[in-house]
This record gives sequence, C-alpha cells and structure tokens, in this order.
Amino acid sequence: MTRYLSRRLVQALATIFAVVTVAFAFGRLSGSPAALLLTENAPKSQIVALNHRLGFDKPLWLQYVDYLGGLLHGDFGQSYRQVGVSSMSLVLERLPASLLLGAVGLTAGILLAMVAGLVIQLTGSRGLRTTALGIGAVRQAIPDFFFGLLLVLIFSVTLGILPSLGNRGITSVIMPALTIATGQFILYMRLIDNSLTEQSSMDYARTAYARGDSRFRVVLGELLPNAFLPVMTVAGISLGGFLGGLVIVENVFAWPGMGQLMLSAVYSRDFPVVQSGLIVVAGLFIVANFAVDLCYALIDPRVRLR
Repeated sequence: MTRYLSRRLVQALATIFAVVTVAFAFGRLSGSPAALLLTENAPKSQIVALNHRLGFDKPLWLQYVDYLGGLLHGDFGQSYRQVGVSSMSLVLERLPASLLLGAVGLTAGILLAMVAGLVIQLTGSRGLRTTALGIGAVRQAIPDFFFGLLLVLIFSVTLGILPSLGNRGITSVIMPALTIATGQFILYMRLIDNSLTEQSSMDYARTAYARGDSRFRVVLGELLPNAFLPVMTVAGISLGGFLGGLVIVENVFAWPGMGQLMLSAVYSRDFPVVQSGLIVVAGLFIVANFAVDLCYALIDPRVRLR
C-alpha cells in the first residue's frame, strides 16, 4: 500500500506540473492582458507600465520560474481584474457550487441508467431496451446548451414553476442537474446493460440460478456489483470531459460555479484565475481516480493496490 501511495503521489505531482506548464504556455501565447485591462484609448505608456507591474516585460523563462516559485510557497497569484484578491480564493469560493451541481447531475444520471439497466435485465424486454437506447440517443444528439434552453422555455417561461437563472435554492438545481443527468444517461445505461448481460453468462451466475436463487436476487446481489466496475472506470476517466460540459451548463443557467468564473477569466485574460482553476480541476481528476481505485479494491477482492 505504501508503494502504491508513493507512486500515485508522484503521478499526481507530475500531472499538476504538466497542467501548470501547459496553462502557463497557452496563457502567454495569447498575449499580454494589459490592453484588455485598460481602456480602449489607453496610451502606450500606461500599457508598458502595467506590463511591468504584472511582470510581462520579463523573459518568458523568468516569468515561468517566478510562477513556479510562487506555487511552491502557496502563492497562486492575484486576479488581474480584482486587484488584491487571490486567484485561488476566487476559485475555491465558486468550487462548492460546481461540486454540488456536478455531484447531483452525475449521480442522477448514473441512478437513472442503473434503474433502466436493471429493469431491462429483470424483464428481459428487448422492446424496452430499444426504447431506452433510442430516447438516450436522441438526448445525446441534442447539445447541452440547447437542451438547457428548452428546459428554461418549458419550465420557466411557459409553466413558470422553476427559476431559470442563478442559485436561488433547491429548485434552482433541478434544471441544470437534469441537463447533466440526461446527457450522461445513455453512456452509463449502455455500460450497465452490456456489463449485466456479460456477467449473466458467467459460471457464478449460472450456479446461482442452479441453486434456486430468484432472478431479482441474482441480478442485484451477484451481477450488479461486478457490472458496476466498468461504470466507475469510465466515470473516473471521463471526468475531464464531464467538467468541460459542466462549464457550458453553468453558463446556460448562470450557475455561480467555477466553470462560469473560468470562462469569464479566459475572455478577460485573467491568467492567474485560469491557472488556479486548472490546478483545482487537475486535483479533482486525481482525487476521483484515486477514489475509483479504492472502490475497485473494496468491491473486487481480487484487486490489490500495490
């Protein structure tokens, strides 16, 4: 276990270092933010002075070394737009809202897929499988931003029963979470259905049926734990793409999360905020994959962490 933890720590540090390097490089390639931070008719002398204050007049390698040195001392840089405010504090302030929305949406999507997969396996209905796959495919073909706008049109504009923008309480999370959940549904439903079908042909499943266990007990007690392993794997691997989709959903519903903050920071070239946000996203990805490994070891006793 110690060897495993040491290896994962090294991998985590290497991942964060790569993310920091790429973020720094792409941020500098987009040019100096001074022209955006100042007024349109700002004289060149003000732009030069601001570049000097922000350190953009230094050689690129020296800017990179200064940035890495600041990270080692816990200094993630101050926001260019909000002078005197730590970029990391802005990101961490928005993080709980993103975690809430992402957790609710992802959990709801997996639960919907699990229920659909279990019902299909328990009933053995091909028509039900075809219908569920068809509905899921249609939803997946609709972009998240357009599906979110349709929900706003129906439940906010037409029916007036749900708030359309912001975080005004528990009801505000329903439409963005539904957008995320339905977008994730088809992926996990196919995984669960295929895994359950594959597991049902295994020797241990036939043995369970031979000793007289009911189909309900075999599917839930024997097949589901093993069939859920691929779901956890895909959830951990696809977390990066999931967080990218979360940014779109947050902006459609004006959800005050980290994704909305990072997108506005990209537009305004607020590099410290973008870099701090990417560090947090990389950390979430690392923690999620570590949690998947632990869950694997708990569910499948054949897995050893070493």
